[in-house]
Amino acid sequence: MSELTPEPLRDSRRRFLGWLTGLIAAIITILAGVPLVALFVSPALKRGKELWVDLGPVKTVPPNEPTAFTFSYQRVDGWLQTMVYGTAYAVRPTSESLFVLSNICTHLGCPVRWSDKARSFLCPCHGGIFDIDGKVVGGPPPRPLPRYRFRAVKGVLQIRIEQG
Repeated sequence: MSELTPEPLRDSRRRFLGWLTGLIAAIITILAGVPLVALFVSPALKRGKELWVDLGPVKTVPPNEPTAFTFSYQRVDGWLQTMVYGTAYAVRPTSESLFVLSNICTHLGCPVRWSDKARSFLCPCHGGIFDIDGKVVGGPPPRPLPRYRFRAVKGVLQIRIEQG
């Protein structure tokens, strides 16, 4: 049969079949590739969800006395759900002002605690010392204690947790 088909027609048919095969392969690649690219790129483009966690009544925070509040929330990371527990210290330097400190030392992440006797936050791991404002007074910590963004809703103190 190939003897009966003229040479130019045979070449154009091969070119057309090659072009059609390439087109089909490109369509399949795009249809399979776009979802895969989206799967890997979308987490980087997602904005972290903000979560407000209740600490306790604002009125329980006395002036010039750090008050420890324990909190917990559920962190969702893909299909993994874990409970996260933490402690934050609310400090009221004056009757009109308030701030909330993390209890995580900026040196190696150990939990600090308030000492009434020393009037400081003390880190048990490497001797870090922070004043009532969270500023480094002694030891190896490179930065002050982190501050949480906070708000009061109907008399309840809340802190903002970044997720994602």
